[in-house]
Amino acid sequence: MKNFLSVIIPSYNEERDIAECLSSLKKQSFKNFEIILVDDGSTDRTTEIAGKFKEVKILRQNHQGPGKARNFAAKNAKGDILIFIDSDMTFDKDYLKNLIKPLIEDKTGKIIGTTHDYEEAKNTQNVWSDLWGKIRISTKDKNPKIYAGDVKIFRAIWKKKFIEMGGFDSKYGYADDQTFWFKYGIKPVLAKNAICYHNNPETLKATFKQARWIGASWKERYLLFRIPLINYISVIGLFILLPFIILIKAVKERKSRKHSLADLIRFYDYKFAGFVVGIFRAVYLGKVWK
Repeated sequence: MKNFLSVIIPSYNEERDIAECLSSLKKQSFKNFEIILVDDGSTDRTTEIAGKFKEVKILRQNHQGPGKARNFAAKNAKGDILIFIDSDMTFDKDYLKNLIKPLIEDKTGKIIGTTHDYEEAKNTQNVWSDLWGKIRISTKDKNPKIYAGDVKIFRAIWKKKFIEMGGFDSKYGYADDQTFWFKYGIKPVLAKNAICYHNNPETLKATFKQARWIGASWKERYLLFRIPLINYISVIGLFILLPFIILIKAVKERKSRKHSLADLIRFYDYKFAGFVVGIFRAVYLGKVWK
């Protein structure tokens, strides 16, 4: 069926958020899609909750990370366009329609995939989630951390091209959905008015775990951590410099933040420690998944 979508959701212990995500998908104005949830070895009630949604096709694999989960789903997808989302995301009702619009209207055949142009954290009610930042992606702010034009994550892509390029490479861990940028220098096209919402980590423990996962991806994202011997020395250096980095960052941020210096130090303590532990585990142990 022409322009049939396969919405793919890799899930690992997402019992808290998966119902809201699936409920949000049911409200989409675009209706011609299937939902494939790949349970990546969860030990909680993720599949039990997802199973209450009759529209959802559930696949299972041992814990191997989201990259392999997405590739597994793609091979079993019926759609000619693949949509990649996360379990803790919710969406504007026209999200899917607007996300695929550049693909559908492209007359050149050059557009292979898109990404959304606005993403906001919907849970910034406490200090730790707020410190991660409310606006995650935007076309209005050219801060390089969130400016939409810099986003390399593919959210929609023609299935044929996805398969041709070998799918996502799980060695990038947290950043596996940026594989086509790392391998081929290809970025997705911005889809206008494709609006979604995400959750930030809400506790210090969750902050550490998220940062650890991000940090692990540095092994393949940055040349410094791929050079033999230099990578080992660099990781040790980060551990030594960590207290100074945390203090400098907290003091600098205090000028523009409403939170106390003590809270800023605690936040960056957990966040930056997570980064360093993550890259340590990747470099020394080869572990890049959650």
